[in-house]
Amino acid sequence: MCGIAGILRVSTRGDAGVRPARVAIPEAWLDALDASIAQRGPDGRGRFRDRGVRGDGAAVDVALVQRRLSILDHAGGRQPMLATDGGGADVGGGELFHGPLAPAEAWCGYERVRSGRGLVAVVFNGCIYNHRALRAGLVGAGHVFASDHSDTEVLLHGWRAWGAGLGGELDGMFAYAVWDRAAGVLALARDQAGEKPMYASVFAHDGDEVLAFGSSCAGVARVMRLAGVPVVVDAVGVGMWLKHGYWPRLPVNISEVVPGATHVFSAGASAAHALAKPARVLVPAGFGKEHDRGPISAAEVQSLLLGAVHGRLDADVPIGCFLSGGVDSSVVAAVAQRALAQSGRRLLTFHVAMAESRMDESPYARMVAAHIGSEHVELTCKPSAAGDLVGLIAQLGLPFGDSSLLPTHWVSVAARERVAVALGGDGGDELFGGYQRYQANEAMARARWLRPVVRAMPASLVGMLGGSAGRVATALRNHGYDDVLTIFRTPQVEGLLGAGRARELLSAGYAGRDVGGDARHDDFAVYLPGNLMRKVDTASMAVALEVRAPLLERGVVGRALRATLGEVYAGQGRKGLLRQVARQMVPAAAIDRKKMGFGVPMGRWVREDFAGLRTLLNERLSEADPWPGVGIDKAAAMKMLREHDERTRDHGQWLYMLLVMSLWAGGLARG
Repeated sequence: MCGIAGILRVSTRGDAGVRPARVAIPEAWLDALDASIAQRGPDGRGRFRDRGVRGDGAAVDVALVQRRLSILDHAGGRQPMLATDGGGADVGGGELFHGPLAPAEAWCGYERVRSGRGLVAVVFNGCIYNHRALRAGLVGAGHVFASDHSDTEVLLHGWRAWGAGLGGELDGMFAYAVWDRAAGVLALARDQAGEKPMYASVFAHDGDEVLAFGSSCAGVARVMRLAGVPVVVDAVGVGMWLKHGYWPRLPVNISEVVPGATHVFSAGASAAHALAKPARVLVPAGFGKEHDRGPISAAEVQSLLLGAVHGRLDADVPIGCFLSGGVDSSVVAAVAQRALAQSGRRLLTFHVAMAESRMDESPYARMVAAHIGSEHVELTCKPSAAGDLVGLIAQLGLPFGDSSLLPTHWVSVAARERVAVALGGDGGDELFGGYQRYQANEAMARARWLRPVVRAMPASLVGMLGGSAGRVATALRNHGYDDVLTIFRTPQVEGLLGAGRARELLSAGYAGRDVGGDARHDDFAVYLPGNLMRKVDTASMAVALEVRAPLLERGVVGRALRATLGEVYAGQGRKGLLRQVARQMVPAAAIDRKKMGFGVPMGRWVREDFAGLRTLLNERLSEADPWPGVGIDKAAAMKMLREHDERTRDHGQWLYMLLVMSLWAGGLARG
């Protein structure tokens, strides 16, 4: 588990071949990338440079940067990792630096690497859970490994064996970059659930085409600013973000690599085109076909989960588990404890207790922990919300509207004091139908004929409807499922952006969207990576904690998404099939209860200035324009705050979203 970043620059200038590599890719650019991922890797760092020259004289410069959190093969897993074939002429001369964390003056330059044309270099963030099986197959095919059990080295040999098809062979969470000198290509790839991030931008600099990429959007933005390229806010993205609290493309000129995609950047082709058109995209429902034998059953799901959890216990460091007391994390913790008990070990489980009883799942987490025999650690919300929020948004380099980012970070802080790896229950709701909105979407799909009727109703009448009826009516009137899966409803967005502008932006954002009757597939492709995985990665990697999600194992994903929504309900309502599995492992009282989620009492926190949140909000709202470059109406925001203070309405979550947007936009404006 690490942070990765890099630069590819292709120059067709006549003097390109003689321009020094450190002029083509300035060290300051690499320093900016390195600083943006420093918190992700406390155990080591490395850089790699290489240059090739095309037949037409164009120079191709590449630089890779890595910060390491050492989980597997401490001695043999250093990055950037290189493999050579020893044959052919030495083109360009790669330069590699590996070093422990040390003061800046210890960066004494790079050491020369003698290698042939067959040089392949990789930087990698994540974990490949089937790396031992892949290694055995590659060794059988004649590949010679230098490390003992590094999963990174599997990527080097795997690239030579499968090229752009490498991602399809991997069971894991990953974002990687491979530089293949002989082929003259750089490949970027990301796992199909979007567990690990990868951001990229293509821009022009001094007549050359430059690709900058990395684990942090903030790092890519810093390189762009150093190159004199502004980060441009996408107006459509602002509208969509206000609706959902996340969106794949908020800066118009920074892209998030699509989950499951592999992009191949060739020295002879446009990098912008390669970023827009992946060479390969994995289809989640195509995974795990070997398990597809008739109707899905609880026994089959249990078997898949046993294998998934066992594979995610492979580490050379202590492992724990997040335990909310709900279905997903309880199943994962129970299986993990059983596996560890076979070797005389005891699982550490971690839980955040909420101050408000209606949000507190502590009793259920304790019940499950006592039943499975784990060593349970419980903590309460720590009073550093404002400072933590500022730091998390700055590290991410994007606004993030889900306030559960804070408790997720706090449980990560607690876990990191004892372990370097934690298992989580993410993915269960999206795969096994855990959200009420799935039933609402099915109902809307059957009642499409009602849309003209609802759209003919006065907006004021629709706005008077509360609860589920109001959300469904608003959804039918506007954008279907996307209005059910929303934070700000359309009328609030219109108030903040202006009615005409909001309608125009949302119409453009939702153009071509067709969720269909089973919204799990759309949630897996959009909501899971854009919201949940981004939250977990940001919250945990801020303290260099690796979080693994067994429910996102490719066989589990493929089998669940090929089943119908009715099949995963199993006649027992939401997540019925997974509940059948859970009842065999943990007390039914923890399983057969109302879903509580991982929310925070944001309304009360804003009113009471919990841990400085209201003070921070007031500071941001005191600016003449708290959202520079975004276009939010300050008067509309201040009206929300007044209504919240007067307890006319609880706007806590909306005010939180406006706060994080202000933190991001203000940081962007300051550079």
